[in-house]
Amino acid sequence: MDIIAWARQNGLLVISVVLALISVLVVPLDRVTDYDYGRILKTIGILLCFLLIISGLRECAVLDRISQSMVGRISTTTALCLVLVFMPFFIAMLFTNDVALVTVVPIAITVLNKAGLRRLIPLVLVLETAAAHVGGFLTPFGNPHNLYIYNLQDYYGFTLWEYLSVLIPIVVVGAVTLLAIILMIKRSPIEVDVGKPVEMKDRRIVAAIAVLFIIAVATVVGFLPLYLTVPVVVIAFLLMMPRVFGKTDYSILFIFFFLFVFANGMANIDAVEDFLVDCLSVDPMLTTVLMSQFTSNLPATVLLQPFTDNWQAVLVGADIGGFGTPIASMASIITLKFYMLEKDASVKRFFAVFIVINIVMLAVLISAWYLFCV
Repeated sequence: MDIIAWARQNGLLVISVVLALISVLVVPLDRVTDYDYGRILKTIGILLCFLLIISGLRECAVLDRISQSMVGRISTTTALCLVLVFMPFFIAMLFTNDVALVTVVPIAITVLNKAGLRRLIPLVLVLETAAAHVGGFLTPFGNPHNLYIYNLQDYYGFTLWEYLSVLIPIVVVGAVTLLAIILMIKRSPIEVDVGKPVEMKDRRIVAAIAVLFIIAVATVVGFLPLYLTVPVVVIAFLLMMPRVFGKTDYSILFIFFFLFVFANGMANIDAVEDFLVDCLSVDPMLTTVLMSQFTSNLPATVLLQPFTDNWQAVLVGADIGGFGTPIASMASIITLKFYMLEKDASVKRFFAVFIVINIVMLAVLISAWYLFCV
């Protein structure tokens, strides 16, 4: 039963392992060993640095302290919803959408309950998830698949500005759409009790982690070499905060690796290659969006990227593809898990709101791609 429970909690990891094994069995071994593993190892190395940094900040209660201090100054429902929704929007830019939701969703549930606004919990949580998606679009480290594409900049020959210029219109349109939805919520005065103040721990360690974060960002944009950054970050945490290593979820690193093996294996099967190339030749962005609905946007990115030179379409398609079905992005599953811990949680009501908001975001953002990016 323990194994079954673990497999359910780590479904994407299990699926990625199975897919990699199938790929290895189908594809000749010499082709498997000829893969260029350097690209994926670079992405894994950078992700490891960010995972440790995020775990360190969580241990020091930095994000909880920031979130609580912002919410404590609210006096209307509109202002409260704006703060709760746009907190994950900005946090996701720096620490990924998953971390943003793990940090903010529990705070939102607590605050809305204390403010007597339980009826707004499903709507606010769905909007927070959407905001985390959109905010994570902008930076290379906002989403794992963003980082994967950005680490191919030498292959595709794009600059940081070219990367950002593709995503800025989508992010702006997404943010404006979220703002418009929030302003439709009835405005009324409220009193918010955020409870006992959260205090940051080990301020000197927090300062050191901030320096490590700057180093990691500098590595992503190419100012520092990865072979220097990874040892520095690992050794720093071993010396000042070794407990972080036992509290970090490394599953995303293995998922990336196994999906890379699977994707490269599929690239060596002529029938699969022909089918994906045909789909991508028609519309690579929509192909990536549709693939994301069934595989989630990370596997869709890793699978489709080798078959097209249109990195912009795959990047935006994977980002927009995070909207739609619950499995289109694992961030949606995180939010649902938190909501299900609530007493009298209504899955029917949650999904009713989820479907409406996701259809709106898909329609608006796909339109934004064709209007501003093509």
